[in-house]
Amino acid sequence: MPSEAMIVEGQVGIARTPQEVFVVLADPATWSAVDAALLDVTPSEPLIPGASGTMRRRVAGLTVKTAWQNTAFVPGARLENLIRGFGYELRESVVLEAAPIGTRMTVVDTLTPTSLVGRAFVAISRGVIERDLHSRFAKLKALLEADPTTQG
Repeated sequence: MPSEAMIVEGQVGIARTPQEVFVVLADPATWSAVDAALLDVTPSEPLIPGASGTMRRRVAGLTVKTAWQNTAFVPGARLENLIRGFGYELRESVVLEAAPIGTRMTVVDTLTPTSLVGRAFVAISRGVIERDLHSRFAKLKALLEADPTTQG
């Protein structure tokens, strides 16, 4: 991995089974429920291994379009997506493990510049990535623990 890559890691406990958490994470139709900046994603059908598409997000008052591709898909255990934007790639790896509370979810975001502009973006992004990850954790936890229709 290039030395200029930035890695942000976080962990959250969710009172649901790993399979229940995975179902929500693997459904682009629910991504906007945990990411307030997400405007739309295509396709919106549940993921299959290797799926890919695009998304539009609101970032710093601007609308940006990125491409995404699923790079790991192990139901109930692991999900990884690669997001490519202008000057950067973000690889988000999610590992789900059964825990006494239900599921321990570990997320590792690896942000790598792909251009000179991307180097500057990566250099100033740690705080934004960390805040975004913790916000998504809180929203995912609230969604799964409060929504009786997603219980198995």
